[in-house]
Amino acid sequence: MSLEKDIPQHARLAKKILFPLLLLCGSVCFAQPKYEFRAAWIASVTHIDWPSPEATGNVVLQKQEFVHLLDMLQRDGLNAVVVQIRPTADAFFPSPYEPWSVWLTGKQGVAPNPYYDPLAFMIAETHKRGMEFHAWINPYRALYNSRKDIASADHITRVHPEWFLVYDNTTEFNPGIPAVWDYVTNIVRDIVRRYDVDAIHFDDYFYPYKTQGEYFADDNAYAEYNRGLDKETWRRSNVDSLILKVSRAIKE
Repeated sequence: MSLEKDIPQHARLAKKILFPLLLLCGSVCFAQPKYEFRAAWIASVTHIDWPSPEATGNVVLQKQEFVHLLDMLQRDGLNAVVVQIRPTADAFFPSPYEPWSVWLTGKQGVAPNPYYDPLAFMIAETHKRGMEFHAWINPYRALYNSRKDIASADHITRVHPEWFLVYDNTTEFNPGIPAVWDYVTNIVRDIVRRYDVDAIHFDDYFYPYKTQGEYFADDNAYAEYNRGLDKETWRRSNVDSLILKVSRAIKE
């Protein structure tokens, strides 16, 4: 025989509320995470992290430096690295679309000597340590310093100069041009098809921050491709379109 009727009403109500909450906390509040993402960014642009200026063009030293970085990060308990492999529309791997990176060899378009594939090397060394390798690319930045950087003859800024705008002394892809979305998507598609990367990371996948005295002169692209949207909505839509295309390409 149930004694429920003998329990005060407020206690019965508390019981009905508390029991489901205990079940919820048992499955959520006190559950231990199965996996933690503990990663470090490894920036290549301007030699921030790797390779050092001394290792530029020096294959042996490049490899030694990267292995040392991995060993240090593994010792500190990290389980992933996010490595910048396309900092200025140039590549830390043999790309069918873009030249070898100036930050790797000292001159854009010049391959490592003796030849090796830095991306394949980095992935192998990272996975050997049970760590994840995340490939970090900058989708829109093409020249870090528009006045000083020297683009190789086959650099995309020379092949399709109409795709680019200079803003705050940086040469940027114009995100409002659909051909740019296709180009960047093809870069990512090539990476995930040929290399065992664990993720793709984007840095600065948005329009540049507003800088006093600077104007991002995308009026012509807006006039041609605005799709009936106001300019700010159109800009946000352009970023969304690139991300959607890249996501679909990765899932393919």
